[in-house]
Amino acid sequence: MDDGGCLPPLFSQDEWDAIVHALRLSPRQAEIVGLVLQCRTDKEIAAALNIEHCTVRTHMEECKSRLAAKGRISIVCQTFWVFRHICDPERFPWDHNDSK
Repeated sequence: MDDGGCLPPLFSQDEWDAIVHALRLSPRQAEIVGLVLQCRTDKEIAAALNIEHCTVRTHMEECKSRLAAKGRISIVCQTFWVFRHICDPERFPWDHNDSK
């Protein structure tokens, strides 16, 4: 996937691709979520992607619906949850202990 400058700096391309796949995001939704993770406002996202502000809002609503998220913070939390549990569990051994 071409990140178009939207790859969050915390993730490698492989990690980001796995996150996008796990969250079932469309390419445009992935771009927008990537920019949200960079703390960009809707106006900044619109400018970065050369789309209208209202189009960003539409995509954000679709992302929230797809992820059953109430807002941006929930989207960010879900993104990091997926990373922590799917992409790199060795970084977070306290989440993956063998106790039952």
